Amino acid sequence: MIRWGRLISTFLVFLILIWKHRSEKLLLSAILLLLISDVVLLNYENIYINTATFLLRIAAYSTIVLVIFPEIKTLKMSIIQKIVFAIVFSLNIGMLYVLVDMIPEKYDYPHLNFLFYIYGSAMITLVLAAISYSNMYSNATAFFFTAGALCLVFSDIMSFFAYYLEFYEFYYPDRFFYILGIISLVKFATFSRNHEPLFEMERL
Repeated sequence: MIRWGRLISTFLVFLILIWKHRSEKLLLSAILLLLISDVVLLNYENIYINTATFLLRIAAYSTIVLVIFPEIKTLKMSIIQKIVFAIVFSLNIGMLYVLVDMIPEKYDYPHLNFLFYIYGSAMITLVLAAISYSNMYSNATAFFFTAGALCLVFSDIMSFFAYYLEFYEFYYPDRFFYILGIISLVKFATFSRNHEPLFEMERL
């Protein structure tokens, strides 16, 4: 039921984006990738389907980053800020290592750890890109994009605890954050994004 709810909510968001005739093809592609991943998620216990789910969500998060990449590529960072960026990324990879190590053996299969690290790296990159975007523009457009990105990541973290660690109560915040995340991305798609960066706030 949780998986069907996830699929239906993503499908409705995809229909809303098409109905609004948004020209943001990358965002549409990202939502479509999430939709496909939710379809295959229905048979997540199959090893090949499990792998496909990881790959689809990695592609979806990477595509969401590409949506705002032209607007954040001019972000200027000092050496100290780059060091902080690297430290934050490294700490999150360390936390990811701890989480992967907690996965029970019954869920383990070849390449699972590798996929988790790539998937986690995509999630961390999305969060850092969203924070940078919010920092550069600090407006409603950036707020809804950042909210969408963070909620999707929170949702995946909750689903990890629910599925792999079998704390099933985490499925409820998983559903909440996932729906809130995709709704925020729909709201983000309604903005024209003709905005100027706040160069005096160029920091992480």
